Amino acid sequence: MGFFDTIGRGWTLSKLSFSVVKADPELLLYTFLSALMVFATIGAASYPVYEADQTTENHWAFTNEKTDPQTGESIGGEMTDAYMAWIFVTYMIGSIIVVFWNTAIIASAHERLTGGDPTIMTGIRAAFSRIHIIILWGIIAGTVGLLLRIARDSVQKNSKGHPAMKMIAMIMLFLVEVAWWMYTFFIIPMIVLEKKGVREGLRDGRALFGKTWGENVTSGLGIGLITVIGIVISLGISLLIYMISPEAGIIVGVLLIGGLILWANTAEVVVVAALYEFAKTGKMPNLNGNGSRFEEALPWESKSGWANETAENKAWRDGTA
Repeated sequence: MGFFDTIGRGWTLSKLSFSVVKADPELLLYTFLSALMVFATIGAASYPVYEADQTTENHWAFTNEKTDPQTGESIGGEMTDAYMAWIFVTYMIGSIIVVFWNTAIIASAHERLTGGDPTIMTGIRAAFSRIHIIILWGIIAGTVGLLLRIARDSVQKNSKGHPAMKMIAMIMLFLVEVAWWMYTFFIIPMIVLEKKGVREGLRDGRALFGKTWGENVTSGLGIGLITVIGIVISLGISLLIYMISPEAGIIVGVLLIGGLILWANTAEVVVVAALYEFAKTGKMPNLNGNGSRFEEALPWESKSGWANETAENKAWRDGTA
């Protein structure tokens, strides 16, 4: 029974996340701005490559081309230290941007789930109130993500390695990535809702994850399933319109699928706020805020930590209920 109850709660949280986005469409703007800014950082990181291709002179991003003495072929220049540093800086900026807007989404969603009515500035104000911790966490998360990406690329591009060893290395990297995901799942709610630093947030977030790991997995699968169904329906609608007007069908398809992906990506962040509320109280949150009243203050105001927690909630959280 417990297993199926967990699946049921995960599915309910999936649907709830989409409902929160529907109730507060400004969350879609947060996700859109996040994506726009991240694309800008990608463009900034990639522009030196384009610039170097357009000139025959020396470029600061790459060393001079060399000629292979054996084949006589021209070998492209390698990235300079300055360009690698530039890539690192833009990667960190992108990571901070993602953390900032995810923080805004979680703050607004949490207010909705606890009986509030957030405005477009609710999440932004909450995120700016914790900007120093957001920058720190963005750099940490970005650095770890970059190192994992470099490690994965190195394994995949290693043509001399034994296939079995490469497989083992990929499995080990996958396990490290899963462990990192579990360890950091609740870090943003800890930062913005409980006003904790990175160290305390990681410690307490890890403890909360153990309470809801089943719901975490099933809610993610639920959001994915809803998204896939939505894409299939969108493709069907687009195809019908395409049969009448190809141009209109393509435009409608792009808008529908793009909007659905934006909605789904926002829901994936919102579900963290819902899972946080469930993990803290043991009660399922809802749009009316009836699931919990654990935090009465606005997200950017001082928090009382566990001071408002009932003895029943504490026993549930400690696993002694």
